[in-house]
Amino acid sequence: MRLSSVHASFFLFLVLVCLAATHEDAGEVEMSADGGQHPVQRGVTARNEPLALNSFPRITYGTAWKKDATDDLVYNAIVTGFRHVDTACQPKHYNEKGVGEGWTRAARDLGLSRNDIWLQTKYTSIDGQDPERLPYDGLAPLDEQIRQSLTKSFENLQTSYIDSLVMHGPEDTWEKILTVWRVFESFVDQGKVRQIGISNFYEPDAVEYLYNQARIKPAVVQNRFYADSDYDTALGDGRIIALAEEKGMSVELLMYAFVIAIGITPLDGTTNKDHMAEDIDLLRRIKGGENIFGNDDELKLFAEILGLPLEIG
Repeated sequence: MRLSSVHASFFLFLVLVCLAATHEDAGEVEMSADGGQHPVQRGVTARNEPLALNSFPRITYGTAWKKDATDDLVYNAIVTGFRHVDTACQPKHYNEKGVGEGWTRAARDLGLSRNDIWLQTKYTSIDGQDPERLPYDGLAPLDEQIRQSLTKSFENLQTSYIDSLVMHGPEDTWEKILTVWRVFESFVDQGKVRQIGISNFYEPDAVEYLYNQARIKPAVVQNRFYADSDYDTALGDGRIIALAEEKGMSVELLMYAFVIAIGITPLDGTTNKDHMAEDIDLLRRIKGGENIFGNDDELKLFAEILGLPLEIG
């Protein structure tokens, strides 16, 4: 299957996308199951049995805006079955230290090693930081700020390497963007980071330009679509509701199944243990060989309702 028209160049590099919709928990955003209105069919594998770390499909656990609850939420996510965790060296919106405390505690209890957990963090430019809580020297040159940010991430996450390091957003000039990227590439060369990527790059031409300029190509493009973009309005369509009921899942979980079916990894920031379990059960159903969308017509219908040009073939 492939995306058509102007969307094709963007999705060519789109490996991971952050999906979010307003959740009943105050201040939390997520897109996940609706809490049990349409029970999810359970897999037979134990919840905490690890899924293959580098295989697709997968769902990444997101940790923005969780503040002091971050430690326990990351712990719960890993115990439930998540093995991929996203954070950022940005105290304004993330508690990166809490991620480190949560994953290490879960690993101890489950008998997991560092290699069993995939950690992604981000370098955030000074414009995206709280000036009272900078994780690096705000007066240092840009390349030094990036190095200090990575050092702080190592400390916070209690690790000697990062699986995925992402530029949190574009700098205000291409010179600065490429400076960030060259430093990122040096981290890969030194074995400090295993892959690098970008976030909040919404112009296909910008993604393509960076890709062409890069010696080490972006492995991740992480972008958001969420309630404010009105995608969730389509989830109230009667045809999607009927399809979700037929498959024994909520419309939100069916949305996850759809983006996975077109090759995108969703990022879920739920605070609800039941939602975490439903996400992992969806992965087990798919990895067990179940075709959630029974035919191309169902995929096309879902794409059409979302207003997404999709060609099958």
